[in-house]
Amino acid sequence: MPPKRKAAASKSGSGDAAILVDPPYLYLGSCTSASTSFLFAHAITDVLSIGASPPSTVPNIKYRRLSLSYDPGSSIDQVVAEASDIIVAVATTLAGRVFVHCFAAVSRSPTVVAGYLLTRKSVPLKDALGRLVRARPAICPNPGFLAQLKDLELRTRGEASLDLSAFPAKKTDRVALFSEPGQS
Repeated sequence: MPPKRKAAASKSGSGDAAILVDPPYLYLGSCTSASTSFLFAHAITDVLSIGASPPSTVPNIKYRRLSLSYDPGSSIDQVVAEASDIIVAVATTLAGRVFVHCFAAVSRSPTVVAGYLLTRKSVPLKDALGRLVRARPAICPNPGFLAQLKDLELRTRGEASLDLSAFPAKKTDRVALFSEPGQS
């Protein structure tokens, strides 16, 4: 199977296609999308595993792992801060590209990437989650992570851009929630 191409590879949100979150350096996907062909095709220099170890490693790629349980009560603050430091360090190196993953890229790694976008790129939470969900509709942070992201937004931006206690359960409802004006 040929390697997936950037965000366009995941228009339907199905499968394990990785997405390009912040061009040209930040990718997000599941651990199974971290194939050798994907990593080489996208010139990935670093892999950041959130709670899950990659199934295998590829020479000349730097691997890091941050522990985060899927449990809704697990604190995301330290992991978001450490992951953000790593992403910034990779992004500021010449041709640095980082692939962030957890097991399924549904809750943990999207939460961490949304936290990075919020804290380091000043993207409102609604826009950060919208960017992720539009590219990969399966994304659905667990209720505890969502509440912590909202608290993080209040602490960093002084206001909340998202008035939800939980994501809609259905993919179509999530996509509709985050659709851009003029899209159906």
